[in-house]
Amino acid sequence: MDMNLVINAIKAEMKPSMGCTEPVALALAVSRTCEHLDAPTQKLEMLISSNIFKNAYSVQIPNAGTYGIELACVLGMLLSKPGNTMEICAGIKPEHVEKAKKLVAEGFVHVKVLKSSQFYIECTATDGKDTVHTITEDEHDNLVFCEKNGEVLLDKRVKKEAVESEEKEGTFDVTKHTFSEFYNWANEVDVADLQFIKEAIDINMEIAKKGMEKKYAFGVGPTVQNLLEKGMLKADVVTAVRSIPAAAADFRMSGGNGSVMTFCGSGNQGISTTLPMAVFADKMNIPEEKLLRAEFMGMLMIMYMKKYVGRLSPVCGAMLAGTGSAAGMVYMMGGTAAQVSGAVQNMMGSVAGIFCDGAKGGCAVKVAACASEAVYAAMYAMDGSVIGVSDGINSSAAEDTAKNLAKLSHEALDTLDMKVIEIMQTKK
Repeated sequence: MDMNLVINAIKAEMKPSMGCTEPVALALAVSRTCEHLDAPTQKLEMLISSNIFKNAYSVQIPNAGTYGIELACVLGMLLSKPGNTMEICAGIKPEHVEKAKKLVAEGFVHVKVLKSSQFYIECTATDGKDTVHTITEDEHDNLVFCEKNGEVLLDKRVKKEAVESEEKEGTFDVTKHTFSEFYNWANEVDVADLQFIKEAIDINMEIAKKGMEKKYAFGVGPTVQNLLEKGMLKADVVTAVRSIPAAAADFRMSGGNGSVMTFCGSGNQGISTTLPMAVFADKMNIPEEKLLRAEFMGMLMIMYMKKYVGRLSPVCGAMLAGTGSAAGMVYMMGGTAAQVSGAVQNMMGSVAGIFCDGAKGGCAVKVAACASEAVYAAMYAMDGSVIGVSDGINSSAAEDTAKNLAKLSHEALDTLDMKVIEIMQTKK
């Protein structure tokens, strides 16, 4: 296998983002639409998938001090300029928020929800003379279509009939490989080529440190620290792995002014991928080289699972990232390829049922739960205890278990997102 293709595929899934990625994606989509208008935008029409709505409804917008789907859209219009990225919210100032709130109250933007878990944002903006229409799909910054007054400026939409199932030469399809292959590649890869993973760990650890300074959102990190000082918890590897990633999630979900390195389109997945293994390595005195190889392998496993489950889904992304972390922990402890798969089976048989009820401060609790369970899942596997094929959705191969989870997500939980949205809009 050409390791450069593999490494580049992982790098493509890692992008810095400030704030929860769904409201940021809305702001960016609107920004990219409005930049094609020659006069100030007068009206916005949005069509977004249910998962976008669910994940943007309650979470804080960075530097805004508040939340709101319509608000995120209007802020994107106010900040519109060529070259904006997923760090667009770094430019938000109090006067932007004040003006955006006024425009929202005046009905400047109208949002419709599509009953689909696909990542989809459709934006139509008009200045009274010209109209621009864009589509962003599959990835948070993946603008695939743009037209102005009916003239197509961009069309990168992939026709389903043009997609081939076989892996082409010069490309990398993670689903064409196995977890055992990922394990072998982790042993073979030149660790000098994995320094980008170390950089991602450092970026996310800085955010975790900020999250430990005081209570943001739910405040998992500082709360655990208080409990340690009171002697109600033990200062061990599980507690550390539980609290530090959660502190990072607390900070970003509260709209903290700082970027994290995302993975597979999610900041919390980026945190839950990089930090549990990094904290585990620190507490267990694992050499950095071993950590980076473990992260490399775990990332490939997460990419594999996400390909089947979907970019956005009814199941919690922190659980999938935690599963990759559990596999990486086994690798760091010197486990075999079979024991690595065993850790995946243990996570699938225990926390796979955690569903996503939208992005919000409480996500840090799910990050904490999945990160700490990863430690247990890894240690169980190392001790020869693995959830077997007779249990629930678990199959004899970890890859098949992941596909079973995807089947449940797509076929059994396909109405979950709309029900979550209904509850969000009607609860007191």
